[in-house]
Amino acid sequence: MLEARELHKSFDDRHVLKGVTFGVGPGEIRVLIGLNGCGKTTLQRIITGILEPDSGSIRIGGEEITALPPEERQLGYVPQNTGLFPHLSVRENILYSLKNGRGSVESFHGMVELLGLETYLDLKPKQLSGGYRSRVSLARALASSPRAMLLDEPITEVDRAKKEFVLPLFRETLLGLKIPVLYITHDPWEAGEIGTSFSIMKGGVMSPISSPEEAFAVIRQEARDSGE
Repeated sequence: MLEARELHKSFDDRHVLKGVTFGVGPGEIRVLIGLNGCGKTTLQRIITGILEPDSGSIRIGGEEITALPPEERQLGYVPQNTGLFPHLSVRENILYSLKNGRGSVESFHGMVELLGLETYLDLKPKQLSGGYRSRVSLARALASSPRAMLLDEPITEVDRAKKEFVLPLFRETLLGLKIPVLYITHDPWEAGEIGTSFSIMKGGVMSPISSPEEAFAVIRQEARDSGE
């Protein structure tokens, strides 16, 4: 399980996270929905180890990882802009995740086949469409055999038509691994296409919701309020 307990984070006098608590079980894709500025990015940075919380804890598989550096967390991470190295080939980008002794050549081949990347291994990222760059980024994260996954707006480079193909592929791939997955997005439609459970972030607090439609209603009302 991927768990957070009572995470608090402030910057100067701005209290960004206010006791964030959640749990994601094996085989669950929990989608976190929220507008810009609600605290999603701060939470992502704390989970990945870029930021330290003021208080609270993070656990993976019952092990506390709050004080561990990013490379020791065994957390697969797919960032918003794919984070691929432009000078490396697709093959080299995916294999890069094995440098810390995690994963294997077998896991590399498994992810390449699962995500349909066999014919693209010698290409550079700039030669790929946004959808395929997203696939490579996912393959790189999964080839390291992570204990949990965090995806932060991972297909922003992909247009809506291609998302309708990419999202089911991502969903099937992630569910097949039976590990906890936290998927961050601002798009309720995208959330509904990939998630098995849902939460909303509002004002630094993360709360479970029953559906993406519920998040959409909250976000729409919040946008109306901010415009008044």
